[in-house]
Amino acid sequence: MSESHFDKYEHYNFDHDKHLYSGHSGKQRTKKEAEEHTNHFDPSGHSRKIVTKLMNTEANKKMEEKAKQ
Repeated sequence: MSESHFDKYEHYNFDHDKHLYSGHSGKQRTKKEAEEHTNHFDPSGHSRKIVTKLMNTEANKKMEEKAKQ
């Protein structure tokens, strides 16, 4: 499609319509898609941080035991 007949205001409207009508979902997603791709509440808390910390603690203890031998 040729845009030669568009003036600067039409270009402005096209550029800003995508931000105005996105429904605060970002990335041109619908509201439903935005809900599906968001961080959800984890009732157990910071489970990934805790698991990583425990795994590192175990690995460090094993390394200390090997260093003592």
